[in-house]
Amino acid sequence: MISKSIIYQIVSVLALGLYFVPMLVVLLKKLWAAVPFRLFALYWLICALANLVEYCHLSHQVLDLYTVIYNLLDIPFVLTIFYFSTTSPVVKKFIKIVAPALLASGFVNCMIRGFNTGSLEYVLGGELLIVLGVIVWEIILKLQQIRLTGPVKGLLLIYAALFFEYGTFVVIYIFDYFLPGTSTTTDNFLVYYLSSTVALPVAICGFLTKGIKTPPQVVADERQWAMG
Repeated sequence: MISKSIIYQIVSVLALGLYFVPMLVVLLKKLWAAVPFRLFALYWLICALANLVEYCHLSHQVLDLYTVIYNLLDIPFVLTIFYFSTTSPVVKKFIKIVAPALLASGFVNCMIRGFNTGSLEYVLGGELLIVLGVIVWEIILKLQQIRLTGPVKGLLLIYAALFFEYGTFVVIYIFDYFLPGTSTTTDNFLVYYLSSTVALPVAICGFLTKGIKTPPQVVADERQWAMG
């Protein structure tokens, strides 16, 4: 019988490899000029580099501080990507207010309570709800369009992948902060990596969908939108 540690190693390595694929697709398919796809590929590339830290032999204190800083920056960074990706002025205005506020409140909270994972209990919960709300908001706006072009279909798949990932983070957050002892750190990371192995193939399909040829009459409009 395969042990949990072996399963963890296999899943974590697989997820780590998948994190690099969106950027490879962007480069190989020459999608760099399409701002939303470039930024979301950059997001998963940063996730890959961030998770490589697990393979470094760091002390518990350093790793804890690194985790806190990563959690502080993660969701404001994703919201910033949505700011440059959305075509909705209302979403832009909302993110322009919320993203800096979340970042500032997170740092102030850590300065008061200390830079440790326990200090993020309420801040992280609020951030997860907000980013899930923005993802759903964007999905609804995209589905309201009369014609779903190749780029829009691609973004919908990327949004679905992100919604699944952050939805899984909510489950991990609940077990980590409100049901301590129910699951181990290894269990939480295993669920985290499993969610990535499910979400990333969906997102990768979204990046590939951007390459589907579209009717000539919408090409110019799509090019203008993609350039932001």
